[in-house]
Amino acid sequence: MTPATPVALYLASSLDGFIAAPDGSVGWLETFSGDGENYGYAGFLAGVGALVMGSRTYEQALGFGEWPYADLPCFVPTSRMLPVPDGADIRFRSGDDLEALAAEARTAAGDRAVWLVGGAALARSMLDAGLVETLDLALMPVLLGDGIPLFVSGLRQHGLALRESRTHADGVVQLRYSVRTEG
Repeated sequence: MTPATPVALYLASSLDGFIAAPDGSVGWLETFSGDGENYGYAGFLAGVGALVMGSRTYEQALGFGEWPYADLPCFVPTSRMLPVPDGADIRFRSGDDLEALAAEARTAAGDRAVWLVGGAALARSMLDAGLVETLDLALMPVLLGDGIPLFVSGLRQHGLALRESRTHADGVVQLRYSVRTEG
């Protein structure tokens, strides 16, 4: 049974399976936004009520300048002390209880989705714990050759059910899957 407030892993990947360059940068994505197309991002973000992101992804987002998610609570599992941008609702959580983290994020999100922003290790852990209901993937027509992989090694097998697909004129393919539950 899908919770009323789903956790959605929403990300872009190169065709060779990388979500970022080796240094964590995502500047390569800028070549796909020149004509104002946002590939459904604005609509997705409008349906999000809370974020969950790993500490390294959070640190990468801090480098973007102004915090882009000012109106959304952002849960960051970490035991480190990290800076908090002005006006941001950042909630650091220590410990390994991903179920409690997801439950708290779902409560904060209300009737909207929880966006699992990344990184790859957190996504793997939450998928393996059965805490992700939706996988939204934009396949970008580029080969990076190296970088941060879409999924880190050790991910258990998960069945997916295709719910929607869309192909854009520039070659970007958007895929929406439901993550199948076992049993």
